[in-house]
Amino acid sequence: MKSTLLSKNNSYNLPVFLTDATFGVVKSLDSKDISDSKIKGIVVNTYHLLNAPGSKVIESLGGIKKFMNFDGLVVTDSGGWQIFSLIHRNKKAGKITEKGVVFSYGKLKGTLFTPEDCINTQFEIGSDIIICLDDFTPPNVDKKKTLDTVERTIRWAKRCRIQYEENLIKYGFDSKNKPLLFAVVQGGDLIEMRKHCIDKLLEIGFDGYGFGGYMIDDNGDLDLEVSEKLAKLIPDEFFKFALGVGDPFQVIKCLDYGWEIFDCTLPTRDARHKRLYNFTKEITSSSDLENKDFFKYVYLGKDKLIDSKEKISDFCDCYTCQNYSLAYLNHLFKINSVSAQRLASIHNLRFYSRLFELYTKLKIK
Repeated sequence: MKSTLLSKNNSYNLPVFLTDATFGVVKSLDSKDISDSKIKGIVVNTYHLLNAPGSKVIESLGGIKKFMNFDGLVVTDSGGWQIFSLIHRNKKAGKITEKGVVFSYGKLKGTLFTPEDCINTQFEIGSDIIICLDDFTPPNVDKKKTLDTVERTIRWAKRCRIQYEENLIKYGFDSKNKPLLFAVVQGGDLIEMRKHCIDKLLEIGFDGYGFGGYMIDDNGDLDLEVSEKLAKLIPDEFFKFALGVGDPFQVIKCLDYGWEIFDCTLPTRDARHKRLYNFTKEITSSSDLENKDFFKYVYLGKDKLIDSKEKISDFCDCYTCQNYSLAYLNHLFKINSVSAQRLASIHNLRFYSRLFELYTKLKIK
């Protein structure tokens, strides 16, 4: 596993967890809250920012980092997940063609969004890592459909690479200050398809590769077997991005497999829905992270917490734990205060940043 990532003259320590800031904001938090939680980076969404306020507006204001006053690692998701998940569920939402995607609703209704548009938009937003537009493989589809998504992903990745190279010249980037370009590996649960996809993407050449698709096993959990096999298929010289992986135990397993970059909506979404994370004990050795019981959930909004003087966790140094009791947080949720979501989100993000700190300290040699 690599220890650092270099992009646009900045160095970022690996492994790293990125919180999702879809519209350039994490719900209920400001950029200082994110930094104070020791979260080192965010993922913003190309498609949503193209809708509002518009990528050219962000570019005119100096890029996404100046726009939201955040100086950490910024990744622009291609928007493919949102686009295709909508279309695969509802054909009226849009149409996938070889040229790109035609939207059937919203501000971009009737617009063709191509792989080239995807790259151009991400340059305008000004991120550190740019991700190619891909056609994700839906779950439970046949081999032909899987192959179709893989081949389109490869063809679009090649077009993205060409546009990326043109934009490096246009914007005056060199090998030292350029943003990085990642491709996404599709293929569902068919390992031979995954291998075919990564082999073809390696021929094109990218800085990193992402775990694409929605890989869920029969229990509704991340398919760890596919996760492990795919990590092995990606040569160690390239960055490995476990897109959308966020369950704490699954994160630890994927870190062991060699994945280095993670993002997920889980910690902040859970926080807004009164589910907080807590280590079950002080983590002092790598073996403490090997079992699912190294953490537990604390559920707010329950009457039994009405007079609890305890804080969320005895093993957390976040702003929330240092200043407020479970009784107070429970009260804030009971009265539907926006402060409840903020304080809960701060804690959950600190749990995740602490998890990565502990893994780095205890398991990486």
